[in-house]
Amino acid sequence: MCGERNKKYKIAYVLTPIDFGGLEKVSLNFLKHVDRDRFEIEPIMFLRPWENGNIFGDEIRRLNFDSFTIPVSNSVKGELFRVPRCLLNLKDIIRKRHYDLVHTHGYLADLLGLPAARASGVPTVSTCHGFISGGLKLSLYNRLDLLALGHFDRVIAVSNSISNDWLVKCVRPERIRVIENATSCPEVRVNTEKYSSSDRENRRNEAGVKSGEVLIGFTGRLSREKGVADLIRAVKILIESGAPVKLLLLGDGGQRLELEELSAGIGVSDKVFFAGFKDDVENWLKAMDIFVLPSLNEGTPMALLEAMAFGLPCIATSVGGIPQVIDSGVDGILVAPGSPNEISYAIYSLCIDIEKRKTISNNAKQKIMLKYNITNWTSKIEREYLNILESENN
Repeated sequence: MCGERNKKYKIAYVLTPIDFGGLEKVSLNFLKHVDRDRFEIEPIMFLRPWENGNIFGDEIRRLNFDSFTIPVSNSVKGELFRVPRCLLNLKDIIRKRHYDLVHTHGYLADLLGLPAARASGVPTVSTCHGFISGGLKLSLYNRLDLLALGHFDRVIAVSNSISNDWLVKCVRPERIRVIENATSCPEVRVNTEKYSSSDRENRRNEAGVKSGEVLIGFTGRLSREKGVADLIRAVKILIESGAPVKLLLLGDGGQRLELEELSAGIGVSDKVFFAGFKDDVENWLKAMDIFVLPSLNEGTPMALLEAMAFGLPCIATSVGGIPQVIDSGVDGILVAPGSPNEISYAIYSLCIDIEKRKTISNNAKQKIMLKYNITNWTSKIEREYLNILESENN
């Protein structure tokens, strides 16, 4: 019994890192804080070999994790039998590495990880980060993923809304665990000396922020479900009312050109700065005065947790797990999704009331430290690993 208690378990951690977004940040947080004396984690990544570089892959190598990569296709134009080939590659890795458990993230990892693990008799856990809607292809992927999730030994949902709205339709309730995402305050994880006032001013100058302007910030993927078009329209309303604001959009995605055209079309292109993807997000957060997340659907968004951890007063839509994160009026402000008017009013209320901004900022940082503590979050996932593994051994 004592030997089992001290056993070091070997975990395959399967995912498809693309942009360095929420899934990648969540995974990296876990890999940085997991008990490596108890768990030997080996990331297995489905990658597009024609893309230059991968921040997630670079980071896990820097942290000295053994890892494996599987190309999702051997050609930019596609590969006829790529799915069976990826499945065979994954099955081969799992069989040769003798894992105790397979942990998957995302629909491709779920759909291939489940049969690959089953072929070797290895138990499975998946983290469900949410479902992106839009188009027949994504709808099909979501449905296939839900069917696969119904056969996992454990499914971790990152918010109650994901569990209630989606998973209960296909996954037995006793197999679902809700573990909300977490982050750490910057004082805990970084040397705050790197965030000097000159750094803040340099970023604001790069974004073209003038003296007296309030910098509104957004970080994330530029895609329809993020609701960035509503934020741009809210800026138009604010400009027309005479509010001195500038909008910083940090991130990239398929909707960028459309959003740039929208900004020009409604006459606010000089008030919207598209910074593109940046690997020093924390520096840019420090340059912001107010953070806005106008999403149309979400799980428990890492972008929001990080902004709150940095003490930014945050405005976010009341979708997904966000209402569980923000107590509106206390540590943030909730607005209806798809409503530029509500977004603009909330921003204006913070622009004119500096004391309110300070209060919300302090309360937000305290909440992250107490409720979204990364150490406790990591321990909850480790506990699920042990529950599954120990039940397999009994």
